[in-house]
Amino acid sequence: MSLTSPNRGWTLEEIEYDSGQLEGIHADLGKLTDAGGNAQIVLRNIDGGLEGRGQSITLVQRESGLLATRMNPTIATLGRIADVVRAYGEAVATHARTANDLIDDIETAHAANEAAVADLENARSQQQMCTPDDDASTRSTAEQDVTDAQSSLATTRSALEGLWESWEAAYALWDEAYGAAIAGLVRSDGSTLSDSTLSAIDALANADTPAEVTEIWDGLTDAQRDALRLTYPGFIGNLEGVPYLDRMLANRTAYERVIDAGPYGEPLDTQFANLGIEINRFQGQLLMFNPFEQPQATAAVMYGVTIQDENGNPVDPLKGITNVNVLVGGMFSGLGDLEAWGQSARDLNFFADGYNDGTRSATIAWYGYDSPNLLTEHTMGSATEGAATLSATLRGLDNEVSSSVTTSVIGHSYGSTTAFLAVGGSPDNLGVDNLIAVGSAGVPDGYHQTWTGDDPMDYSGTQIYASRAPGDLVARYGEHSSFGHGTNPEELPGAVSFESDGGTVPKVGGGTEDGLGTPGHAAHDGGNSIWGWWEEGNGYLARDSESFRNIAYIVANGQAWN
Repeated sequence: MSLTSPNRGWTLEEIEYDSGQLEGIHADLGKLTDAGGNAQIVLRNIDGGLEGRGQSITLVQRESGLLATRMNPTIATLGRIADVVRAYGEAVATHARTANDLIDDIETAHAANEAAVADLENARSQQQMCTPDDDASTRSTAEQDVTDAQSSLATTRSALEGLWESWEAAYALWDEAYGAAIAGLVRSDGSTLSDSTLSAIDALANADTPAEVTEIWDGLTDAQRDALRLTYPGFIGNLEGVPYLDRMLANRTAYERVIDAGPYGEPLDTQFANLGIEINRFQGQLLMFNPFEQPQATAAVMYGVTIQDENGNPVDPLKGITNVNVLVGGMFSGLGDLEAWGQSARDLNFFADGYNDGTRSATIAWYGYDSPNLLTEHTMGSATEGAATLSATLRGLDNEVSSSVTTSVIGHSYGSTTAFLAVGGSPDNLGVDNLIAVGSAGVPDGYHQTWTGDDPMDYSGTQIYASRAPGDLVARYGEHSSFGHGTNPEELPGAVSFESDGGTVPKVGGGTEDGLGTPGHAAHDGGNSIWGWWEEGNGYLARDSESFRNIAYIVANGQAWN
């Protein structure tokens, strides 16, 4: 049951936490801190007490002393992180548990209150049916039934209001502790900043919406914003509501620092190298960057925008943009695929702009979740996780652009499952105008219990487009074998189907040409397999496929070509 608190407008949801894990992390950090302190003792003993003479002995003594000193900041940082984890663990064990324990009571009380409302309506209806011809006893009974129903409703309403107040109080205390933990982790390196800038970190960490973040950010001085971008680029670069220019500058700083600190081994080194090619050679801008996210690195790269003019001055990356598109990959997708998906993003900008002179597109290649594998594709686990992150990205995008900008989300395979859950499961449409599925492995079945409760998917305000190639057996298998995403998006009310089996497509500059049919399931290289290993260049998102040209035409003109 999806409910919203009456006073704060918060969604009634369970706070996920693991007290045992938090305690374990705190204990491990304590062990690391102790081990570092013991190592310092050994190093300082070498510095002050190593017997012998000669240049080598002197060098070892000096280096040992220097190393012991250099360990101080790291040990101090570990101690501060341990303090943050302990404080959050104590808060979450108290306030989150209290809030979670109230959920069942609130849902029960809500149902009782709804029943009381229905009883009162029924009693009033029965009373209205009484006529002057009815005897006094009948009229008196009807009147008493209304009075009793009103009393019952007052009781259930009072009980529900009390439970809501208790839940909101506990949730607010947990939310405050969560914000304090985020701010504490951001500040754990001990960097020295002004009190006002440190207060800004606390405010940003505790902001609940992108609009609140924007308001706080706009209230900072240029010096404060510069300090935050340089000192905490990972925090600023991924914070929805911070202007895209500042996020992209911060993420570039974060990326360069990650590269300087490498190597890390595979697959990260190759992924980071590919990412470097996209942002250096192809001018992609890093909108999101979580290099050490587990179990896989996550990022989002935006193409078709620039953050500086020809003189090197910073500029608004979205100035003049009329369309923003988001590409969401499916099973096995990750940063290792960025070469192909980055090409699709640039191709989409080229064809959409070419199909309409008034269009200027920017496209995001979004890798924001742990995509499923063969064992997990049948479930909604990855989609639920991904939808939470994608909805945050889309809400931040909606905050960043004007209402005149058209937003399109294109999901391939399980990426459509994730995208449809994000948009259809949110209380609003996240500013998404077009929701496009190709080779869909199925979208959520009416409702998804852990995301929207008993509420059905709601795509109001969003136009749905979908296509499946005739030979795409993988997509159909994904739909029919799933637990939770067994709906064909082409069958949703108001959905528009378009072709992907090959046919005439528009040329840039006018005229038509032949578009390639997609023989199977792949996004880029065709073939009816998950990997599409025996054919190339005719997948759903390959530039010359009928499917892809239809997508570009939708983005440019708001309708499919065929």
